Amino acid sequence: MLVKQYNNPIIRGMRPDPSIVHVGKYYYMVNSTFEYYPGITLARSIDLLNWETLPSVATKHSQADLTKSKSNEGIFAVCIRYHNDKFYVITTNFAEFKTFIITGSLTADGNISWDERININVNGIDPDIFFEGDHTYVQYTGYLESGKKALQQVEIELDTGRILDGPKVLTAGTGGRDVEGPHIIKKSDYYYLLAAEGGTGLGHMITIFRSKSIWGPFESCPTNPIFTNRDRADEPLQNIGHGDLFQDENKNWWLVCLGTRPININFKTFTNTGRETLLYPVDWNGDWPVVNKGVPTETVDMSEFPEHAKTLQPQNLNDFTDSFKNGILNPEWVSLRNSLNDRLTIERDNLTLTSSDSTLSDIDTPSFLGLRQTEPDETFEIELNVDNCQLTDGQIGVAVTIDSTHFASLTIKKNENDHFDLVKTVHVFDLVVEEKIAEINKLPKKFSIINHPSNKEFLVQTIDNKNLGFKVAAMHFSNEAISALNTGDILGIYALGTDSKLSVNKARRFPINKEE
Repeated sequence: MLVKQYNNPIIRGMRPDPSIVHVGKYYYMVNSTFEYYPGITLARSIDLLNWETLPSVATKHSQADLTKSKSNEGIFAVCIRYHNDKFYVITTNFAEFKTFIITGSLTADGNISWDERININVNGIDPDIFFEGDHTYVQYTGYLESGKKALQQVEIELDTGRILDGPKVLTAGTGGRDVEGPHIIKKSDYYYLLAAEGGTGLGHMITIFRSKSIWGPFESCPTNPIFTNRDRADEPLQNIGHGDLFQDENKNWWLVCLGTRPININFKTFTNTGRETLLYPVDWNGDWPVVNKGVPTETVDMSEFPEHAKTLQPQNLNDFTDSFKNGILNPEWVSLRNSLNDRLTIERDNLTLTSSDSTLSDIDTPSFLGLRQTEPDETFEIELNVDNCQLTDGQIGVAVTIDSTHFASLTIKKNENDHFDLVKTVHVFDLVVEEKIAEINKLPKKFSIINHPSNKEFLVQTIDNKNLGFKVAAMHFSNEAISALNTGDILGIYALGTDSKLSVNKARRFPINKEE
């Protein structure tokens, strides 16, 4: 039975700038990760709707050093391609301002082994890689002497990254601000150049150009922008942009792009889940691609795309539960800027996080391990292994962060009576609240962060099943409110100070039942 419809986003939570390649029975997708470690999220699917997160691409400093990455810097837009039996992932680490390629090869067990990076000396971001015969071209968003941006291109020597020709300006776009996200697609006798314009906020849009020569000149599609909701305030998905075109196993064309799910509350707009991954069928029977009949919808009706629908399987949006059974950290977890190394151990169905003096406001790697928030109404919950927790001169608990000046936490620390203080911390720009809100006699059973569109509720569940905590406005961690447009909310465990340990038996992330 063909899938009649599906819902966007296909991957929820902060997964922007998607790029897809089809190899064998799998579709492989990469996404930007910014200051979060490991760098460059990788996922695979056999049906485009249900995705398995794989170990990330950049796991070593020699591939991408994120240790000095400020918020919203780090790994920018990523592109993945496959050529001569190898994967090629190209990106820019804004913290180093280095553009580079990482090459990968399939291993016997079906995983991908990633090599060291090859640097490319270009002055820009958002790189794309295109192969034709023995030639390799890199397109990117280049910075001109005037300070403006334009899509540029170089030809490189693939093994070394040495520039053989260029750079040359391909287009400055259609007039929208921040022309970015180029991808070259060869179809028939034309080279099509996909782009993003308008900035990554409400003006975001996808435009396209074409030329008979890869070096141009490129003509603009007469119906540009080909995909945007910039003038459709009633659509539930906004900020549509930064797309990639690809073909499925049956040669049908698709577009994958980013978008957001803003929520309006009292005439204010919130987006806590960040920029997410969207998928749309494409009709490319004419000169120019037509994406989902031109409208970025949340529900995609496949009735007019029966051939595309053959690739799809019913969509399953699963909860996340981690009981730490196999001794390896699930690739859904992220830390800030670097590995937690020996501060993190997984053994005997238990995860233990050792504290650090670094806080969430530091450009450093605090003892914070998090998951992306994937729904506006969602609970993040951890069950403590009380016998293995340790509190000396420190604090343990849960936190939410979107950048280094917008975060909140609920932690416990031992007081002079050998009881435990519950500590509320809220950091919003230069306003910092840190206060004791309660005292408990014993370590709690659970910590929770309950996300609602308007607020976030931080709770501990005591041994006698009392719930204690506080609420804070979700607006403080919203893209629109703080202009942290690259990232979304990360919910996680947090250990602060010296000689303390947070030990967890189970972690869950699940949507709230709105009928309850």
